[in-house]
Amino acid sequence: METSKEHPVPAYIKDIESLLSSHTTLIDVKQSLHLFFNRTDYGCVKDYPVAIVHESKRIKEKEMQEYFTSNYLLNEEGFSYEEYGKDDLEHMIHHAPNYIQTVGFMLSTSKEMPHPTFFNKFKGDYWKKIQSVEGLEAVIDMSTLTEEASSCEVEDELRSIIRKRKEVHQLKKLGFVWIVEVNGENRNVTTVMKHYFNANNLTVKNGRKTYYVGWSIPLKDINMRYFVCPPA
Repeated sequence: METSKEHPVPAYIKDIESLLSSHTTLIDVKQSLHLFFNRTDYGCVKDYPVAIVHESKRIKEKEMQEYFTSNYLLNEEGFSYEEYGKDDLEHMIHHAPNYIQTVGFMLSTSKEMPHPTFFNKFKGDYWKKIQSVEGLEAVIDMSTLTEEASSCEVEDELRSIIRKRKEVHQLKKLGFVWIVEVNGENRNVTTVMKHYFNANNLTVKNGRKTYYVGWSIPLKDINMRYFVCPPA
């Protein structure tokens, strides 16, 4: 495990390392990481909502417009609400995934996960974004890559995730963790991890699978100026 002496490793990173090394490889971690956190002091929710479409004119498909209208998900002026019930959010994630943004997993400081509320900064915004991250600890995103993935492919995957998370400004205040699962090994993942996370990365072997973990506290500290594979 490679870490920085200057920055103590967060407790949840140690939990993640333990969870990844001890679980049975028959379990799909990408689908059930939140369940492993039941044995820790943290709360963890899969597909935590962080943004929702702001107004009806942004919804292009007729069937989607009917979905939002028939389920009373928009007000009389055609705008989304600042708050939705848990059932409504889960229903939207399943039925209208293009109009609600979620993170892979959200970690909270206690077992009680704060309920998201949303706001728009400007009238013409596409998204209403999460209003507060009080009580939240870190965003965890997970990718599955192959042994053959190049450094450029690994970097593209990570930068795409970081850009999307940084667009939701409140998330910049939180910790960010990227976990990569490879069936085998891929040194290119380590190269990219070290470039973007410096010493804040570790590798866990579990059977045939290798898990690469990188983290930044907070998300906003990740430097996007320099590339492993500079654009042509």
